[in-house]
Amino acid sequence: MGFRYKEAVEICSRKRGILDSYYPATVLAAVGKNRYIVEYQTRYSDDKTRLLTAVVDGSEIRPSPPSIPVSNFAESDLVDAYLNGAWWTGRIARKVDPNYYVRLDCDGTEAHCAFYRVRLHLEWEGGEWLRPPANRLKMDGGEAKPNDRPS
Repeated sequence: MGFRYKEAVEICSRKRGILDSYYPATVLAAVGKNRYIVEYQTRYSDDKTRLLTAVVDGSEIRPSPPSIPVSNFAESDLVDAYLNGAWWTGRIARKVDPNYYVRLDCDGTEAHCAFYRVRLHLEWEGGEWLRPPANRLKMDGGEAKPNDRPS
């Protein structure tokens, strides 16, 4: 998939310690056939004076996922929790109204998250957003089905 200049994307690094995390970024330029210069929106240069820019392989980039309203997550729902400037994949461990504790896939720790910093986890496959089969959530009065495509 080709990404355009100024397109909002997420970077999924394959590095140990930040696996299962998605950092918001903006595409600045294409480099060759499948590499891009991106500017992270939440990561900074070593001297902390400017946003970090990096050359990233196309396999580590995905578009920003669509926003899907969810009225309530249940225990064990697969979600992304926004922590330390990135979206981290995990499962709802428990709800403490109106917020959640999310067990992170990367290390099994539980993180407290405000309800507005938790989103439905979606997979980017073959140029489409798919809901993982484990997610069956009530959304806008309807029920999400396995592998439904978000509208």
